[in-house]
Amino acid sequence: MKGIEIFIDESGDFGPYDPKCPYYIVTMVFHESDALLFSQISELEYRLSLLGLEEHCVHTNPAIRGEGEYFGTDIVTRRKALSCFSAFVRKSPLRFKTFFVQKRLGCVESDVLTRLRDTMEEFIAMNYERLSFYDDIMVAYDKGQLQLSKLISDVFCRRFPKARFTKTLPIYSRIFQVADFVCTLKKIALRLETEGAMAKVEEKFFGSVSKFQKSWYLPTCEREWR
Repeated sequence: MKGIEIFIDESGDFGPYDPKCPYYIVTMVFHESDALLFSQISELEYRLSLLGLEEHCVHTNPAIRGEGEYFGTDIVTRRKALSCFSAFVRKSPLRFKTFFVQKRLGCVESDVLTRLRDTMEEFIAMNYERLSFYDDIMVAYDKGQLQLSKLISDVFCRRFPKARFTKTLPIYSRIFQVADFVCTLKKIALRLETEGAMAKVEEKFFGSVSKFQKSWYLPTCEREWR
């Protein structure tokens, strides 16, 4: 049997338009079950251990901003940790696909859900033959947002009634952390497209817009599902 695992994470919420967070972003990370990740994960664990971050669960946005579990951790260590994770993403056989909805003033939850559903269903339809090649499809989401959980189930079950669904927490899966990593980079890239600038804390972390694009975003995009 040839199987594929699809790990999903999101950035944003289904609430009303907020100029500070105008996007709702969902990333699917695809892992073929016979594509081994042992060597890449082992290298990542080793490099994180050198930074004193053994068995560390990477959370990209807090790492950039020095918040949460990264509060008090110097920017050099945070940048090195995220650089190690970025290298893991680039070297791995994983692929990803990102979907996003730009909220509008006055939009409601149903608007976001409808537009998100349309983009996801279009992707599934265009890739139906390719995904049908797999005997087993497992979809993993942490079920943090019930609206997204139901949408994911509906979209996949319509085309793949035998798809399996499971709950996965970031701390248990490096692949799930890749979805979080991609969501964060995509959010920054979208802000650059619309506003022409990063937040000050992001520019401080990455160094400049050109460094973000050249060293972080564009290399990651090479792993996009095509």
